[in-house]
Amino acid sequence: MFHRVLSERRQRRGRTRALKAVTVFAGLWMVLVSLAHGQEAPAFDQYGGLKDKNFGLGKCFRSHYDGERWWLVTPEGGAFLSLGVCNVNPEGDVERGTKRQPYRENVLKKHGSVEQWTATTRDRLHAWGLNTLGNWSSAHLRGAVPYTVELSVSPGGWGKGRVPDFFDPKVQEHIRQRGAAVEAYRNDPWLVGYFLDNELPWSYDYRRCPSLFPGYMAMGPETLGKQRLVEFFKERYGTLEAFAKVWDVQLTDWAGLALLKGISAKDSVKAEADREEFVRLAAREYFKAAAEGIRSKDKEHLILGCRFVWALVPKPVVQACGEFCDVVSINYYEAGPVGDIALGLTKGISMRLPDDLSFKAFHEAAQKPLMVTEFSFRGMDSGMPNSFPPGWLLQPNVATQQDRADKFEHCVTTWMSQPYCVGYHWFEYIDEPKGGRFDGEDGNYGLVNLEDDPYGVLVERFTKVNQQVWGLHAGLKRQEEKH
Repeated sequence: MFHRVLSERRQRRGRTRALKAVTVFAGLWMVLVSLAHGQEAPAFDQYGGLKDKNFGLGKCFRSHYDGERWWLVTPEGGAFLSLGVCNVNPEGDVERGTKRQPYRENVLKKHGSVEQWTATTRDRLHAWGLNTLGNWSSAHLRGAVPYTVELSVSPGGWGKGRVPDFFDPKVQEHIRQRGAAVEAYRNDPWLVGYFLDNELPWSYDYRRCPSLFPGYMAMGPETLGKQRLVEFFKERYGTLEAFAKVWDVQLTDWAGLALLKGISAKDSVKAEADREEFVRLAAREYFKAAAEGIRSKDKEHLILGCRFVWALVPKPVVQACGEFCDVVSINYYEAGPVGDIALGLTKGISMRLPDDLSFKAFHEAAQKPLMVTEFSFRGMDSGMPNSFPPGWLLQPNVATQQDRADKFEHCVTTWMSQPYCVGYHWFEYIDEPKGGRFDGEDGNYGLVNLEDDPYGVLVERFTKVNQQVWGLHAGLKRQEEKH
């Protein structure tokens, strides 16, 4: 046992030395890259923040509005934009129907060890201008690269015609306890912040879970959620007569409302206002409990939202998120032709994406900075199947890596031109198995393929654009254009 512990300590020290050496090399590499593109390389602190734009020392990453635009800020005070990639790990996905992990097999063949993969990957991330480990990344690079953590606070309860009862104290306590499970991270300056959950079904979507309002309406009279809904209408209207002018119901007392499983509107405008306000109240309970749980153990680190599906989140949920979270996180994927039609038919979603991709409506609703925490494009020249999800529904395939690079640049230059956007995380570091991962996805999402070879055209563009967005966000390009 003693020899094993001693060996493990030596391995950790060796890994630390390797990571430090790679950090120095990567910094030099970034200088060379910037010179090759005819730009002066920004000087960064050890966490990746700008040395020449400092907002003062702090214990953790934080957000800051400088009077013109939002930034994240490193513990050393440097202005920071979170330029990240999801799922950075040496394992890759298990291929569906097997116990194989093709990427892990190839990592060991190519690098000989996970330690060498770690050093190589650290080198790559710096060279490509990436400074954050996005969701689902392993711990191998923590302490050398800023990282994020998902807490998965949701109590479940979505599905089979049901939604969670966020007014139930037992549900609230579950969320608080999951939020409070942060003690391992609270003193780590390399942690950017916490995601609460990922792509919860806040409205009716492909998972066929009900939206919040009809979900609460369908609850039984004994549930606290239904009781709160009845109380909400009593507070809002005062009398059954006033209520009946907006909603098509015939009631003799308010208790009768608790027995109904659904109601229809007479005045569609006022009824929609009712729905949105109740949805805000219900979502508020979720975000409030999560924030209370986190802040009971960690009063410093950022709360990064719950990774909304870009076109399927109601405005009042975004408003509730902004009340309790420091950053609003959004996952964006293009819809295919059929997906566009389906979205056009979706009712009750007031956060439809504008054509310019600016996400301005999200910022206006939340009054907090935004971060795009997933986006990607699949190239058909990769040799990957790219069959699920089908492109006619979601994530239409593009022909080449050049097309992937073009779309990447269009998205991030649009986002980082906005004063309220503080970063973006690409999905993902590794391609998925050709036989599909657990849910059947088999796409060319990676910066590297299953053999751990980078897609040269794509990462060259990453390197160039990730260097440019700092000046773009600071407004330098706009100032130059004015002159």
